[in-house]
Amino acid sequence: MMKLILIIFALLLVGCGSTPYRDDYAKHVNLMKNSYFNESNFKFSFVENPHVDLRGQYSRNDTANASPILYQGGAGLAGLLVQIGTHSTMVSAQRNEKLAIAQEQANQPILPLINITKDIALVDLIGEHKSQWTSLETIDAKIVRIKPIFFSNKDMTELSIKAIVWLPKQHKNSRKKQKFNYKNMIHIYGEKLNKLQQQKLIAGDEEFLTLQLAALLKTAISIAKDDLTGRYAKNKTRTKTFFIDNGSGKKVIRGAVVAEKCGYKVIQDLHSWFIALPLLKTKTSIETDAVYQC
Repeated sequence: MMKLILIIFALLLVGCGSTPYRDDYAKHVNLMKNSYFNESNFKFSFVENPHVDLRGQYSRNDTANASPILYQGGAGLAGLLVQIGTHSTMVSAQRNEKLAIAQEQANQPILPLINITKDIALVDLIGEHKSQWTSLETIDAKIVRIKPIFFSNKDMTELSIKAIVWLPKQHKNSRKKQKFNYKNMIHIYGEKLNKLQQQKLIAGDEEFLTLQLAALLKTAISIAKDDLTGRYAKNKTRTKTFFIDNGSGKKVIRGAVVAEKCGYKVIQDLHSWFIALPLLKTKTSIETDAVYQC
């Protein structure tokens, strides 16, 4: 009994220190084994929002000052556990509120771009991938779900995309919590725009912006397809250190190169996420040969 109580207590404490849910984050899952897609049967659909979701980029700090709480004695162990659970909920709410405020502030400098993209349909950006796209009108576990989120820095000189990709796992018992056969995140950093290109965005050039977003989205779809068709499954490239200036300082990435295509170096990092860096921006301690070419 005491062992069970200690486990419950530990779980509640872990909850107090956990980070809030973010829709641009995914924990890697891959139960595909040898049941990868063939090139011919790979189908995907966009979920939640059929239009472009563009947000301001900001430097994340997921920690919020925890509200101090004085646990009341005399309530017994059950009462103490309730108090800890309440504290955990308060901390989570504080973090979510802080993230929401930070995102709203980051959106302000790029509102002109956000307003332009609200009516741009994702399906109009996918070009040669149109034959693999399908509308998700019925539940089908064989259709890959993709949720793309675009970002711009406040100066409108760098665009990027985070695409959450997943394949649901069907259960005979529908009451069970849905799990995944596959889930991952693809993060692509666009090449830094020059002064003339920046001015086009500031001036509200919808055609130019659409071309930039389309290039990012098509690359994300291509990477998702490569992974789900097993192209990266046997990659043996050694892990290296990569550096990128993401506008808020140098970012260090540890991972292995799985592809070099379309002007990008595609890295699978230690979380198993795929991060695509423009070749001209990539600096690594040890140079690598290209694996694939477009």
